[in-house]
Amino acid sequence: MLFQNQDSELKLEIVGYELPEGVGDPASDDRNWLALRAAWNDGGELIRDGNSCLLTYELQEMTAGLKVLNAGIKGEYESDFAEPYFSLSARADGDGFAFKVSFYLPNVMYGEDTAEIQCRMGKAQMRALLDELSALCAKFPDRP
Repeated sequence: MLFQNQDSELKLEIVGYELPEGVGDPASDDRNWLALRAAWNDGGELIRDGNSCLLTYELQEMTAGLKVLNAGIKGEYESDFAEPYFSLSARADGDGFAFKVSFYLPNVMYGEDTAEIQCRMGKAQMRALLDELSALCAKFPDRP
């Protein structure tokens, strides 16, 4: 997932489940936490960090919410994730979409510990994002 404007760029990748297969309490969400890696470039300084802050079903809900926004059924989407370390909101904006994304960088030793970006995407960029998210949903399904 790439979010960028004229000054900043935030690239988020889902690198896997937080826990290996078969580990964690099957009666809880333990097995369905996803590990995200961020590359945050704000004014020329590149910061890389990671955080396990998104559940598989939240990825599915975000993908569905953005598809509804893209189809024009609703005018906005706002995440409501269990952990406050990643948030995403988007709204229709003319012939495209305005995004606000925030990602907590837990290992930053100095300066800002949160990557925040506001950006705009056109229809083609939104379709590419939706294709990427749909592929991630297929790659990281809910685990029992």
